[in-house]
Amino acid sequence: MNIVIVGAGKIGSALARYLVEEGHSITVVERNPERVSRISTSLDVMTVCASADIDSLKLAGAEEANLLIAATDSDESNILCCLVARKLGAKNTVARVRQEDHFREVLFLEKELGLSLVINPELACANEISRVLRFPSATQVDTFAGDRAELVEFKLKADNPLCGTTITDYHGAFGEGTLVAAIVRDGEAFIPTSKFVFRAEDDVLVVGSPRRISRLFKKLAIFKESVRDVIIVGGGRIGLYLTRELVSAGIEVTLIESNRRICEEIKDMLPQLEVICDDGTQPSVLEDAGIESTDAFVALTGVDEINTILCSYAQSVGVDKVIAKVSEAHFVDMAPSFDLDKPIQPQNIIAEQVLQHVRGMENSAYDSGVELLRRAMDDKLEVLEFVAKKGSPCLERPLNDLELRESTLIAAIIRKGNCIIPNGMSTIHAGDRVIAVTTRPGMTCLEDILRS
Repeated sequence: MNIVIVGAGKIGSALARYLVEEGHSITVVERNPERVSRISTSLDVMTVCASADIDSLKLAGAEEANLLIAATDSDESNILCCLVARKLGAKNTVARVRQEDHFREVLFLEKELGLSLVINPELACANEISRVLRFPSATQVDTFAGDRAELVEFKLKADNPLCGTTITDYHGAFGEGTLVAAIVRDGEAFIPTSKFVFRAEDDVLVVGSPRRISRLFKKLAIFKESVRDVIIVGGGRIGLYLTRELVSAGIEVTLIESNRRICEEIKDMLPQLEVICDDGTQPSVLEDAGIESTDAFVALTGVDEINTILCSYAQSVGVDKVIAKVSEAHFVDMAPSFDLDKPIQPQNIIAEQVLQHVRGMENSAYDSGVELLRRAMDDKLEVLEFVAKKGSPCLERPLNDLELRESTLIAAIIRKGNCIIPNGMSTIHAGDRVIAVTTRPGMTCLEDILRS
């Protein structure tokens, strides 16, 4: 597909990287010469160093584009850019919209504006953090099929009863109604066989219904109730979105923000919230906020280094669950050295949404295209949800008889609202939602689970 990306900041650059990996032809429009130089030397993309006016969009090929993604820092520019691109002939447009009032209005007018998708990185990031805080035993939590199935990632500690056992032992003693979908060991992701032996420091990905996952975690003695109180440092857009979501869920939140104007605005919006207008990097401020007794700590400042150090400090004083927002990939790679869980990266969350949309566009002729796409285990594998439709060669045949593509697993089948963990004799019926896990990305429809 021919795709034009307007804006080469963190979001635009991440989208370009992911879409190039998918084999698409990418042209990036960016007015900052340094950003243009950086992205042109690191990725196989065409670049146009200019503002996103009509002439530069024409030069970038918007008239022939299958998709244009407007990802600048300005909501207004992104919306206008998409309108111009549609007028020029772009078949589909995606707009990044950050401000809450704009986002709600643009969603309301999405079809009238000719937009295919509206993305809000800060809101998506807040939703991701909220899910993890509600299941603090995990490092990543994703839901599928209308919350009928959960995909949960966790790290095995040395005292976990799974250590030294096999996958067969797991199903016999612990994992009824769940499935170990993947393992990451020594940086390598793979789908384990029945003889696989768990060991400490393995990253484990399990799939099952929410009830079954909770039961599994209780059997492993790693279940933790949803957090009751949280300290958040950073009152930007993510902090505001997250605070509002947690407060509505009945979780007590203390927000620390040094900018008095932002503090007053947040207090006006959420009068029941405890807002501390002070420097959240000061240990004395954190102590006054009750860091030693809080259930969770979230660092959302605009500086990766500060977020990482704050979370490391919070762990050192006994906070059980810490989450850092990190934008730069090299800081994500450093997180394990601080003994921190995987940081939250807004650009990767948005990239998932766009990839899901693009793959759906590629197979619009198929009834069984991608419904939902999630990347897990530091992007080492993909988890996809498909809806099985009549006529698919995958239907009514035992899974043992299907020649699945290499490193691909059918992890769950959702039928009439029930999450089924399949075995070799299970079959897929028309109308089922199928959850597939693969370490070989690129699937765009249910039929792609089959060996070509």
